[in-house]
Amino acid sequence: MKAFGNDPVSGKPVVIKDGRFGPYVTDGETNATIPRGEDVDGVDEARAFELIADKRAKGPAKKRTAARKPAAKKAPAKKAAPKKK
Repeated sequence: MKAFGNDPVSGKPVVIKDGRFGPYVTDGETNATIPRGEDVDGVDEARAFELIADKRAKGPAKKRTAARKPAAKKAPAKKAAPKKK
């Protein structure tokens, strides 16, 4: 969509792309979402670098693991009554 200069940290070109969850700024390594209230056309080079720097400072996303309940224990099988003759 829109290209800026090279990122001061990574040295890679910074661009704005349109993704599945809205527009974002990337340098090829770090992706930073543009906040909803901001206009994509209003994002300048300094703001793009700031968004990427903030995202880098947060670090990688933590993996979510769902706490699972242990499987319910089944009751033992009932013995069949002996057959009468």
